[in-house]
Amino acid sequence: MVFTSETALPIKESDQRYIFLAGSMASKQTINWRNQVVNSLRNSYQFLDPTKEHRDTLNATQMKTHVEWELDAMAMADIVLLNFLPKALSPISLVELGLYVNTNKLYVVCPKAFYKSSYVVTLCERYHTPTFTTLHKAIDTLT
Repeated sequence: MVFTSETALPIKESDQRYIFLAGSMASKQTINWRNQVVNSLRNSYQFLDPTKEHRDTLNATQMKTHVEWELDAMAMADIVLLNFLPKALSPISLVELGLYVNTNKLYVVCPKAFYKSSYVVTLCERYHTPTFTTLHKAIDTLT
């Protein structure tokens, strides 16, 4: 099941594992990487998807509610899968990296083409955070 910020977070049950799908927003020209993860891992996990298509039009109250949902969802997740797309700037994703790099729940996908890849990889190495150059390799690890 996929939970979004349009719905309340579920009550976490001990037999359920949750993945928070952090990372770059897919553009209209790219494949939706979040759907790839959900389709590949649907039998093993529940998903927390922060995607908000019209996030730039939210008023201050709506944005606060959305950000708080994201923070609560990341905290409840067993795994935070953070995917940097090659051509994205991803400022929020870089913040999420900083929040979770020193935990045991973060898995990072960072292709060499991402403009801050050397920074991301160095930070992840420092804190022994698993890093992958492709989404496929991360999915294989989480299977």
